[in-house]
Amino acid sequence: MGRPEKPIDASGGAIAAFASGLRRLRAQAGNPTYRDMARSALYSPSVLSSAAGGYRLPTLPVTLAFVAACGGDREAWERRWHEVSGKAQPQ
Repeated sequence: MGRPEKPIDASGGAIAAFASGLRRLRAQAGNPTYRDMARSALYSPSVLSSAAGGYRLPTLPVTLAFVAACGGDREAWERRWHEVSGKAQPQ
C-alpha cells in the first residue's frame, strides 16, 4: 500500500479543482495504486501521482492516460483540460 497523498491546497484555484477531480475519478475506480495505473497508462507512478497533486496542470497526454487507467471519459476530461489550460481545443 502506498503512502497517503498530501492534501490539495484549495487556494490553487482551477488547477487544484482539476487535481481533486482526478483524485475523485481514481477513488471511483477503486483507488488503484499509481504503480498499477502506470502499467496501462505507460507513465511512471510518480508522473501519475504528480498529475493529481494540484501543484501544476498535467500535460494533456498524462491527463488522458490517467483518466483511461481509471476508466474515465477521455473526451470529457480533454474538454475540461482545455478549459483549465486556456488552450483552444482543436476542431
